Amino acid sequence: MRETMTAKEAAEILGVSEWTVYDLARRQMVPHVKIGRRVLFRRTSILAWLEAQEQASVRREP
Repeated sequence: MRETMTAKEAAEILGVSEWTVYDLARRQMVPHVKIGRRVLFRRTSILAWLEAQEQASVRREP
């Protein structure tokens, strides 16, 4: 299995549109790498980012 994926593949994992993924990358909100004109996403980084977003949404009691 390859380590990187396209915006379309990342969008499928996240359950959002491909354009939303490009927008998140443009605003530096999701981990990505640009190689030439291509924007690629590492599967493990996307899953870790998703986990962090989920954890941040849960209110922690002191």
